Amino acid sequence: MDFGFSQEQIELKGMASKFVDKELVPFAAEYDRKENPKDCFPWSIIKEAIKLGIGSAAVPEEFGGVALSSIEIMILMEELGRGDAGFAYTILSMITGAQLLTTYGTEEQKDKWLRMIANDQADPFLIGFAVSEPQSGSDNMSPDPKAGLLTSAELKGDQYIINGTKSFITNAGLAGLYFVWARTDKTKGAPQGGLSVFLVPADTPGLKIGTIEDKMGCRLAQQGELVFDNCVVSKNNLIGAEGMGFPICITYIEKRFPAVGAIGTGVAQAAFHVAYQYAKERVQGGAQIINHQAIAYKLSNMIMMIESSRLLYQKAAFYQDREIPSTLHGQMSKVIGSETAVMAANEAIQILGCYGYSREYPAEKLLRDSKALTICENGGEVHRNRIMINFQRTEQATKG
Repeated sequence: MDFGFSQEQIELKGMASKFVDKELVPFAAEYDRKENPKDCFPWSIIKEAIKLGIGSAAVPEEFGGVALSSIEIMILMEELGRGDAGFAYTILSMITGAQLLTTYGTEEQKDKWLRMIANDQADPFLIGFAVSEPQSGSDNMSPDPKAGLLTSAELKGDQYIINGTKSFITNAGLAGLYFVWARTDKTKGAPQGGLSVFLVPADTPGLKIGTIEDKMGCRLAQQGELVFDNCVVSKNNLIGAEGMGFPICITYIEKRFPAVGAIGTGVAQAAFHVAYQYAKERVQGGAQIINHQAIAYKLSNMIMMIESSRLLYQKAAFYQDREIPSTLHGQMSKVIGSETAVMAANEAIQILGCYGYSREYPAEKLLRDSKALTICENGGEVHRNRIMINFQRTEQATKG
């Protein structure tokens, strides 16, 4: 395995790093502190990212995108996460949307929506994924038809009527297009074909925006409710075939898990930088505190965990680029990346002391942002259960 990057990948990382340092880091705290969560969304910075092709990273070249590999997308995610986790999460939804359209979309769907995602001359065309609901989260894909998602889609003629409520949807009220998971067969669980996925444009009658969440962290990403009240969409808006909600969701999460791990690695890297610079400058007992063993140990632990997290998301991306099933490594990457971010941000606050607790320094924001990563895309507790299940399946497959 080659641990080095190609020249093109080095240049990609340099471009993303320059964008983060110039366009994102200097303004992230200002957006984060706005009282109204709707004012926290950084439209102007998103537009600059789109101009650089960051939003169209997963769009095939024939539709105007740059068609980056999985490892290249992860490079972007770590750098964006270093600048702001919420911002990175917003861009990630555009990337995942393009990936699902490329894999499951009809030629007509791809030609229409992928070109809109890739268009850097118009306003940014954001994507939202409407899976979670007020009563369901980790059991969204339950095999029990009476559990999980309640949002329904009833076929009448050549149209589907969608009813239900989705919660904590990234880009709610901002996206131009939503991927909506709904139950089309109430007698079947998700793995048995009970769910389907629909492409619902933001201006579809019957789609309403509910509460926009006022969150503790990741405030540069907007999450909120989507309410479907007799929302009518054409059969042509079905992505894949009816009953494919489960396999499409599996593809969705396989792409997302290592990306969240990469974002967490970026947050941890930012926390380390703050703590490291401070430890070199702060003098206590006549010596820089970086030379005190307790501080050196904390910084060393941060370095080791960041490097471990980085290698794990890169391994997951390595498998993705070779079309090798990678759910297990993606799950591990998501858990380690998010928990490394929390650990590094928490230790940064400890190293900075009272300054770490103050908004004068970014450490407290990094901790608030990092915590969201341990919850989104299922909590670490759920992943640990599933990691062991997938590990045993992998072991059995190897023996077989």
